Amino acid sequence: MTEKAHDKDLYALKADIANLRDVIAGFAAGVKKSAGSHAQQSRAAAEQEGSITPSHDEESQGAWADLLHKFDSSRVQSIKVFKDLAVEVEKHPLIGIAASFGLGYIVAKLWYQENRQ
Repeated sequence: MTEKAHDKDLYALKADIANLRDVIAGFAAGVKKSAGSHAQQSRAAAEQEGSITPSHDEESQGAWADLLHKFDSSRVQSIKVFKDLAVEVEKHPLIGIAASFGLGYIVAKLWYQENRQ
């Protein structure tokens, strides 16, 4: 490949990474909004039952507990994904090696491109 082709691929990769950042930011905003609304619903239900009295401090504690629960469930899911990935790599080691090499190459290209500029 020529230098222009490498530059074109690199710029396309940078654009894809920028798009991925936007998607992740949107996901984080959605999780934050969901945690807030879930905490408010839980708080409202508890107040209707009369088990708690309205308090700003308790509301923030409930939001944090809900957020920590969501992060914990995300951690459990990620561990499951990593275990499944490990099983697949064990089944197909050459594909795992090729994927590792490709990912390393992309990271190295990005790293050295940033150092050049």
